[in-house]
Amino acid sequence: MCMKRSLDTFPSQTYYFSVKLHTVKTVSESDKEKFSDSDSDSESPDNEDILESIMKVKKPLTSLEWENVKTEVCSKRRFLNEYNIDGIVLLLCIKYKQLGIGLSYLEHLSQIGKKPNFATVGHFMRLCYNCQEEGVNEQLILSLYDELRAKCSVLDASTSENMILGLCLTSRWREAVELIDMIKLTCNPGGLEYCAVIKKAFENDEVGLSTKCLEEMLQIGRLPRPEVYLSWLDYLDRLCSGDVRVRWRKVEETVLSFLVDNDLVPTRVVAERLREWHKVAAPGNCSEFTSVTHRGVCKSCKKFLNPIKITRTEFEKLQSAFLEKVVIGRDMFSKTTPEELENFKRYVKSTAPYDIVLDGLNIAYAMGKKNSYTNFAFSLEKVVEHFTMKSQKVLVLGRKHMQSWPRKYMNSVYKNARVFLAQNMSQDDPFLLYAALYSGEGTNFLSRDLMRSHSYLLKDKDLKSTFKRWQLQHQYQLQYITQQGTVHLKLPLNFNPMVQRSSDGTWHIPYDAEYSANPPEVFEAPTCWLCLASVRNSSRTK
Repeated sequence: MCMKRSLDTFPSQTYYFSVKLHTVKTVSESDKEKFSDSDSDSESPDNEDILESIMKVKKPLTSLEWENVKTEVCSKRRFLNEYNIDGIVLLLCIKYKQLGIGLSYLEHLSQIGKKPNFATVGHFMRLCYNCQEEGVNEQLILSLYDELRAKCSVLDASTSENMILGLCLTSRWREAVELIDMIKLTCNPGGLEYCAVIKKAFENDEVGLSTKCLEEMLQIGRLPRPEVYLSWLDYLDRLCSGDVRVRWRKVEETVLSFLVDNDLVPTRVVAERLREWHKVAAPGNCSEFTSVTHRGVCKSCKKFLNPIKITRTEFEKLQSAFLEKVVIGRDMFSKTTPEELENFKRYVKSTAPYDIVLDGLNIAYAMGKKNSYTNFAFSLEKVVEHFTMKSQKVLVLGRKHMQSWPRKYMNSVYKNARVFLAQNMSQDDPFLLYAALYSGEGTNFLSRDLMRSHSYLLKDKDLKSTFKRWQLQHQYQLQYITQQGTVHLKLPLNFNPMVQRSSDGTWHIPYDAEYSANPPEVFEAPTCWLCLASVRNSSRTK
């Protein structure tokens, strides 16, 4: 890093869009997606009173002031020293979104002749990205990046992700694609980093690169952020040169079709743009935010949403792919033994078909894992009874330890249902999905699990869509059981809860209030919808 580099010169151009602020805390492997849409390592400090007070004042410090602050902080905290204090200061700047303070700290390092390490440079790049609405110093970002790459031609995943964010603020943003490929050598690139590249590609009319990156991130379970859709819409706006009718047709052919094909739900800010563009596409178009009844009737246009449909061919392809390729090829039964798996397959072959397959432990634990065995067994008995009272053939899947549950209730379960108990370390989901799919098109299943990880194992886009529709059409979820034993269930949906176009051309688009990289573990039918009825279809049932 050059001595006395000026840090206060910003180019006139400023880039805008909303990015969720990262919290400064140590994250576990399972929390990384929540922290940065990333698979790579990330470390953060405990709160430091002195440093946090500086962030809250929001005033950059002089080099002498920074030196005094560092001396005081390091003398009071054993784990803080001259080697890690730089990164911690920049992490707090990220938390409090204080670009000015971060710049003043880099100026301080320059004045004392200390070169920032990789972590410090990385944190500064992420800070610039999160605060880009305040201005982008392209010269500084590229200077830091070039110095870092001169020292190390191959970067670790965490550093690469931070560099991607910095590069995407500059004219050399295409170099970020190389870093994405570098990350792939060790782990999956983060969603935020993918979105930064996609957004920049759309801004530069490189739709081919945007599409490629979108497909890649969906393959690894990353969800596009709102800024991706907005930049895509901006690209279409430029492409259509002010022709609002052509623009809306392009939106239908690209963005909306993309949402349909990938079962994606936009956020409110994207839905607002869609509503605005649909409204001006033709006088008389009806574009309204609305809701849908439990029967699937739109409260705006009064029409039924599309039903969930799966053809016999689609189901057979799903059945084959899941049973032969996913279950066996992907070793979903890794925690069971080959003998147990074969016993289970023989059991299903000899006892199927079923009307419904129950996840026994999922039912028992729905009321809380700290309940007694008596309550567990009571819950399971009542759910089995609920279905057998309807003359349905039931298969219960559970674990060996359930044999110790009170016989008073378990005898009833054994009497009224087929029961297969796996070893205590075995996973329940693969057994349940195998039995339900093997049993045929008419078999339902009961579980609170969304089975999202199993859906991702189906690499084919059409198979993923079929799996999602099959799941929505056949999955019951236990809500609660009263003390009297009345079972309350969430029934499978009888309408498609995703983005869709009806036969008359009306679009129904569910949307979320805010973006989340981690959708909820329990599926809830959308409550917020956008109804877009074209002028020829906008009459209302009175």
